[in-house]
Amino acid sequence: MADDTQVRVGVEGAFYVAPVGTTAPTDPYSPWGAGWIDLGNVSEDGLTEALNENRQEFKAWGRTGAVRTQVTERASTFKVTFMETSAWTLALYYGIDLADMTSSGTGASQFLSFEEPQAPEPQYYALGMDVIDGDKPARIIVARAEVTDKGDRPYKSDTNQAFELTFSSLTAPNGGSAITRQFGLVALPS
Repeated sequence: MADDTQVRVGVEGAFYVAPVGTTAPTDPYSPWGAGWIDLGNVSEDGLTEALNENRQEFKAWGRTGAVRTQVTERASTFKVTFMETSAWTLALYYGIDLADMTSSGTGASQFLSFEEPQAPEPQYYALGMDVIDGDKPARIIVARAEVTDKGDRPYKSDTNQAFELTFSSLTAPNGGSAITRQFGLVALPS
């Protein structure tokens, strides 16, 4: 039977990063704990998740259709555009460790500086994403991810200097779950 109350939209949300291994909430209602950094305003495009799978087909002799398929590759990506310029969004976009940045000056003359490395090392993060539709939260937790694609950054008067990033989920450390999903107000059928 149809249930109109379960038609959901991504009205608002939040995006967090943390060091790999940081403890994440165990339900979609609890606040994010110590170590999780809220990356601030996200563009009106919200969050885009893509789940790509490759499958191997196995066909029996004399048959035209597959008798079985096997997933040979599965990749999850998460694309988001951050609107705020902060040490974190700069670090993610340019592939710089926060420890390699320098903050100088005070007040109106304060600035952040860093040098881009010739051969940047991969930076790994845990991700936390909340998608909220009223009292129906959905939460996605990625144990380990890295930035694998970056959008252009136009500098002009009618465009926000945003940071469009795509994160790819990687295998979890210690053989744990790569992605945990939590959906508020959804129950198993009885």
